[in-house]
Amino acid sequence: MSPLDQKVFIITGGAGAIARPILRAFADAGSKLVVVDRTEQHARAAAAEVGGLGIAADLATPSGADAMVSAAIQAFGNVNGLIHTVGGFAMAKAHESDPALYDRMFDLNVRTLFHATRSVLPLLLKQKEGFLAAFSAAPALTGAGPGMSLYAAAKSAVSTFLRSVDAEVAGSNVRVAIVYPMGAVDTPANRKDMPDFDPARYIDPSEIAQSLVFAASRGARGRLAEMAVYPGR
Repeated sequence: MSPLDQKVFIITGGAGAIARPILRAFADAGSKLVVVDRTEQHARAAAAEVGGLGIAADLATPSGADAMVSAAIQAFGNVNGLIHTVGGFAMAKAHESDPALYDRMFDLNVRTLFHATRSVLPLLLKQKEGFLAAFSAAPALTGAGPGMSLYAAAKSAVSTFLRSVDAEVAGSNVRVAIVYPMGAVDTPANRKDMPDFDPARYIDPSEIAQSLVFAASRGARGRLAEMAVYPGR
């Protein structure tokens, strides 16, 4: 039996191209899934593929995140983990950016993570067990993202936030993991935007999903805190 069998996981951004393989991987491991997206129709469609619960929630607001957790508890009685895939990307040099782009990058990448974590973490701490994961990016690990300065700054904030949460939950069996895709992920949007990109150099999102299953299955004495996932060479 999988260590994740019957465990309840909330997957945000659940209708997205990165979240869909994660849903399948956790469903294959026996987990119960709460699929969260901005649009109820999209959330339910993604949930139907894995026998999960699809709900709409605006994670840019505290009330949206609280409602997400309440719906999960009402349906399954518990929450064992959160995998936050919500985020946004934009190319722009610092002097070519504007305040609207700043707001968009930090709202999508940081604000949604803060609200989701703030709503889920008290439950995980109360039961002294759980898993929290979210996506950062290569510039946050390497220290610079030329041509994408606001995106790099927002993803660096994601990493620092999660590292801080990890330190705050020390002594519990709540594990925190940061995922760093170290290249372009193979999604329909990326294929469309980069038609000349070598397909062999894409990161397979199914590999990211399996990495998360492995991380979520670890115990307190073998946890994976930061996972850099590289493309082919």
